[in-house]
Amino acid sequence: MEKKEHLSVKQFFNDLKGNLKSQYKSSVWPVAGGFLLMAALGVLFFLGLSRLAMTMMMSFQMMMYGMASPLAILMTLLEVIILAVLLVALSFFVSFFATSSSYAYLDALRHPGMKVNASAIWTYFKHVRKNQLWRLVLYNALFLFLWQLPLSIVGRFTGRWRWLSIIILIVNDLIQIWKTIEYSQSAFLYRDRQTTFLGQSMRHALTASRRYMGGRKANYIEVMVTMVVIPLLVIDAIFGGIAFYGNYIGTYWIMWVGIVLGIIAVLAFLPVVLMVVAQFYDQTYVDSELDIDFSGTFKPVEKLNGAAFINDWQATSDVKTSSKDKEDTNK
Repeated sequence: MEKKEHLSVKQFFNDLKGNLKSQYKSSVWPVAGGFLLMAALGVLFFLGLSRLAMTMMMSFQMMMYGMASPLAILMTLLEVIILAVLLVALSFFVSFFATSSSYAYLDALRHPGMKVNASAIWTYFKHVRKNQLWRLVLYNALFLFLWQLPLSIVGRFTGRWRWLSIIILIVNDLIQIWKTIEYSQSAFLYRDRQTTFLGQSMRHALTASRRYMGGRKANYIEVMVTMVVIPLLVIDAIFGGIAFYGNYIGTYWIMWVGIVLGIIAVLAFLPVVLMVVAQFYDQTYVDSELDIDFSGTFKPVEKLNGAAFINDWQATSDVKTSSKDKEDTNK
């Protein structure tokens, strides 16, 4: 098949309306509810972490005057570590939930009779290979960090030139956006070649995604800006404006109405975001191209199971046997 590099935004939007028409009502509550629950837990963990950090700082000051014991500080530190670990674990679960939901939408596009509902999303969440996905998330974060590291180091020495620091900051942000776009299809590519990842490094999915997005990045930006970024900006402008107006005139119930409605609107828009991401991959997917994208990445199975080294072991064994026979003969 010919490589599908450019999608018509108008046709993409028409397809999106048709796909959402059959899936939105059944998927909006589990998707919005799942993200809302995890966001609420994240806020609670963060507030608890902030409060414990302040308590620990106060305990250090009180210890200087003999009003607190080192044991109390250690117990507070332990609580801080536990909450920090829970916060990191929650971030992984958010990633697992988003990926599972995206897989459900992708399969719904490939199999029109399928419904994306709470049961389907929960099934995908249970059976997704979390031990591989968390490594993919870590590789993604590591590569983004390494791409930004050189300019971040240079930025440390340009504090006296504010204009140069601003330029470095902008370039670093552009690098992050560019690499995020290049790695954006890694989870889908991993899934379509999941069996071949057994025993392999998850970084190969990022390499394949970078190749896959060659020639598609401009179209991806066009689709995401039109279908996701602009609607979110409109939502933010409307409800953020209501909240700002309520705060400006001192009528705080209007401010809170704007904030709550804004949160509800963003949560209601999440299924659209997930459908856009899945639909872009579905409409650009070419199975034969994936073999090219993954070429030269995976280690041969013979090396993974040790079969490739049998001859080396046999040769070593023969040399040892020959040396032993020669020693016996000399004796």
